[in-house]
Amino acid sequence: MDNWDDLKFVLAVANAGNVTKAAKELGVTHSTVSRRLSALEERMATRLFERLPEGFVPTIAGEEAVAAAKRMEAEILALDTRITAQDTELEGPLRVTAPQLLFQVQLAEIMQQFTERHPRIELEMVAANEKLSLHRREADIAVRVTDNPGETLFGRLATGQRRCYYMSRSFARRHRETIEASHDSARLSCVTFKWWGRGVPKEIRTRYPSAYISLVADDMIALLAAVKAGMGVGRLPCFLGDPDPDLVRVPGMEPSRYLDIWVLTHPDLKNVARIRTFLRFAADAFKVRSSFYMGD
Repeated sequence: MDNWDDLKFVLAVANAGNVTKAAKELGVTHSTVSRRLSALEERMATRLFERLPEGFVPTIAGEEAVAAAKRMEAEILALDTRITAQDTELEGPLRVTAPQLLFQVQLAEIMQQFTERHPRIELEMVAANEKLSLHRREADIAVRVTDNPGETLFGRLATGQRRCYYMSRSFARRHRETIEASHDSARLSCVTFKWWGRGVPKEIRTRYPSAYISLVADDMIALLAAVKAGMGVGRLPCFLGDPDPDLVRVPGMEPSRYLDIWVLTHPDLKNVARIRTFLRFAADAFKVRSSFYMGD
């Protein structure tokens, strides 16, 4: 093999299961991945993948190539981490990943204030609801909404959160009698977040036994939009529900604990000047506004 870079394409196809997803992961075209893989198989005079209807499956030779690619990737990542860990200057690139909603609510403002203080640090914003790997160096810092930040990561608890049930003002006017009735026959429509469960939440069902689900959303912004459109009552983080002038809390429903917000990095990078400085800056900025997230 005269081009070690070919193994990157082999590993991407093995992880993705097909050329299209591998191309997206690598940031290249479908034809580039297909061409590089075919050329490698031709030079090695062996097939590395079986092209099956359900996807690309490594052959015995392919499994050996994938194993070698994984070892090389691990070595490269480890080397990159060791080199970065020696950086003591407040300059250079810094990739920050977080859910889009956090960028929208406060994190973009935090990054703007940070770059004013440290203009030689080149910030990159990676808005992603899926968790990018800090160990694979897909990002330098992750801001995550979680109760389990992971024992293999280093970071700071930025703020706790609470959530409550909200409804639009127009919904409250239209269904005032139902909301105030709070008896077995009071049918109340609800919207819910897919990841919290598809059924009527226990707190709502206890007070309104005949409540029903009118919509299931797989995105928090979509859930907020549904509540504002008057599709029903919905549970939202207090930082979303309280500031919105179109929403009010459902009477008698008290805020409850929600997932914490953490600012995290790879433990080997905790002493890198730009990473350490941003981690502390962001965590302190969130903490200053903790009442905003706690619904106080």
